[in-house]
Amino acid sequence: MPHNLVEECHLEGGPAHLPDHLRTAMVPTDDSKVKVPFHNGWEHFERIHEFTQTGAPIFRWTMRTKIAE
Repeated sequence: MPHNLVEECHLEGGPAHLPDHLRTAMVPTDDSKVKVPFHNGWEHFERIHEFTQTGAPIFRWTMRTKIAE
């Protein structure tokens, strides 16, 4: 079974009131997208191939979807 390596990433953009603790996520190194649950919806981010000063990849906000009920 393959083992995916994970890395910490920084989530940029999206709602201004998105808490700081949700702006850092652990993602598999080969993932290009991540979504975060927030206020009855999902905030979607995509890898932009830029990095923070500490070397963490940056994912930029692309859209919001609502959670289906």
